[in-house]
Amino acid sequence: MKIIAAGIDISGLVGKVTWSGDSKQYARKLSFTYAHTEKDDNIIKVDVPLGSRILMYDDTGKLRFDGVALTLEKNEAGEDLSVGCKDMAFYLRSKAYNTYKGTPAQIAAAVCSEFGIPVGVLSDASKSVSVISTGDKMVYQIIEAAYEAAGRDIHIYMEGLSLCTEEPGTKLAAIYTGDDSVTDAVYKSSIEELVDQVYIMDKNGKFLRAVQNDEDMAAYGIVRDIYKVEDSKKDVDAEARKLIRSVENTGSIDITASDYEAVTGRRVIIMKAGSSISGDFVIVSDNHSIENGKHTVKLGLDFKGVGYGKE
Repeated sequence: MKIIAAGIDISGLVGKVTWSGDSKQYARKLSFTYAHTEKDDNIIKVDVPLGSRILMYDDTGKLRFDGVALTLEKNEAGEDLSVGCKDMAFYLRSKAYNTYKGTPAQIAAAVCSEFGIPVGVLSDASKSVSVISTGDKMVYQIIEAAYEAAGRDIHIYMEGLSLCTEEPGTKLAAIYTGDDSVTDAVYKSSIEELVDQVYIMDKNGKFLRAVQNDEDMAAYGIVRDIYKVEDSKKDVDAEARKLIRSVENTGSIDITASDYEAVTGRRVIIMKAGSSISGDFVIVSDNHSIENGKHTVKLGLDFKGVGYGKE
């Protein structure tokens, strides 16, 4: 692994590195500590100013992170400086004011063009949609809204400086078998966020109708939410159903393989005898920890469709 900060190779000074992603966040993160002191003449002091470009390469020389330094933290009693970074998706937080029309890929390209963000491979849909931002939507929210309007689930990510989109699980990251690489697995099933009935009300508060999950109601009782119609142009029933929450099945695995390919948005196949976590899963979060030449990974997995939680 090699880290370049503000054009300087500081790999020899770097201690622990954490590289992570999450489907609920729009940018990948990189944090690391490096020796930064005037107390030891054997250590070359290198400053990394805020806004510096930070690059991380894997052991084969492939670029894995291209971003900016956003936070610096130094304990005066210590000899290390901690640097927090995000990749170039950080700039997707800019807000736009415009009306965008076209396919999702066309809208993604258009809004990125406004902010000088290059685009790479963009997944698309044949359906033409419209997204309006009155200054209330960030760039990534506009892109997400375009794909959602076209009925597509999408993963937004950066390939170097270029924004790309693809359907989650399109790329297979790895196949893990046996106990050699999967060191631990955790499974959790919960109904804490359960909503199995939604009342649809007009803008005056008059009840119109209900949408519900009969199976969950029979198993767990009624947990109701309210959807108030504000925009008659929307598919009201579809919008109300977005509030329905069923059993939440989540899980994670710990692996010891030095696997930079296992990142959010990709798939992994897990074949471990006797484990509750076995099958084909989309990665919804990843946390890579690299220290003293040891690379460990924790992956959060998408359990939609897994039949746990009910007898």
